Amino acid sequence: MVSNLLQSSTNHSSAEKTITMIASSIIAVATHNSTLVATKTTTTNTRRLLVTDLLQQSIRSRFFNTLGDSIRNHVVVMGVFSSKPTSSSTPVSLEPPASTAEIVKSHSNQGEEVKKTSKNQLKRQRKWEQAMEVKRRRKEQERNVRLAQAKVDGRDIEKERKIQEENRKAGAGWAKRDLKWKQAFDKNSSKYQICLDCSFEDVMIPKEINSLASQIRYCYASNKRAKHPVNVKVTSLGGTTLDRLENVSGFDQWKHKAFECTSQSIAEVYDDKSKVVYLTSDSDNVLDSLEDGKVYVIGGIVDRNRLKRAAINRADELGFETARLPISYYLSMVSTKVLTCNHVFEILLKYREHGNDWKKAFLDVLPNRKDAQVKDGDE
Repeated sequence: MVSNLLQSSTNHSSAEKTITMIASSIIAVATHNSTLVATKTTTTNTRRLLVTDLLQQSIRSRFFNTLGDSIRNHVVVMGVFSSKPTSSSTPVSLEPPASTAEIVKSHSNQGEEVKKTSKNQLKRQRKWEQAMEVKRRRKEQERNVRLAQAKVDGRDIEKERKIQEENRKAGAGWAKRDLKWKQAFDKNSSKYQICLDCSFEDVMIPKEINSLASQIRYCYASNKRAKHPVNVKVTSLGGTTLDRLENVSGFDQWKHKAFECTSQSIAEVYDDKSKVVYLTSDSDNVLDSLEDGKVYVIGGIVDRNRLKRAAINRADELGFETARLPISYYLSMVSTKVLTCNHVFEILLKYREHGNDWKKAFLDVLPNRKDAQVKDGDE
């Protein structure tokens, strides 16, 4: 009966059902013949453990026909079923585990108990614990020093903490930082603008859209800490890209850092096309310098070189002037000259920071994987 049940199983999806049927069959045969006996408690436990192990083997086995013979042979050899009935013994029911999941969980727990931690793992654990303890003590000492210094200066620490908490709840900290940044922006900001055109989402896959959202975040962070920040607009922002950015803490505060996001297209935001320059590596025009009053557009494309000439085609469609960065004039690169949105953004910021020096801006921003080498002369 067991062998027939095993042979009827043709795939792993019915494994649990088959195992339950096997256990029920074993119990039925034992009850029918009245040959299963338990002379001692240890014998009963041994039999139960045997069946459990056999069921576990059936879970791991890929060939149920072979396993059927294995179960039958083990049952006969180990004497689970006695060939002679014993009248003085009382029948004992053999209860299999409720499900294969419980069997797997039981055996995995046993394995965890048997598994031992190696000496190297213990050594690393002790070393990490010692380092954490040293770090904790150092922080505690620094805190005590600050508190002692505050008492010497006559400061009321508890009152200061209360004021800080009230300011935090009222948002005074945000307002103070925004005001400080705005003052620095009005004093040191560059007079040109940068625009990120996010109108290519419908031709990008989800992985590329997620990457674009991350690059926009990098652009915001770079502009916020730049010595000469610029006004930034992100146009045609919507869909999945906007959903990803809205999950970022503080996204609604970006507008206070001259970083405005809108669902309007670039054509709707900038009416004067003469002031717009669309940056693309496919352009025949080379960008010699950044002019005040101009808007430099970066195409929000993360295509892994799939979408050929997508940016320049859109610029031509809208009637915008195009240009490419003068990378080949200053550097020789083995890899592609196509850069990510945040790299182009940072280069435009560093150009003004380094006194309108393209070469220094490129070397400061381009990652090492580009393997950029400085040229001695012009191309």
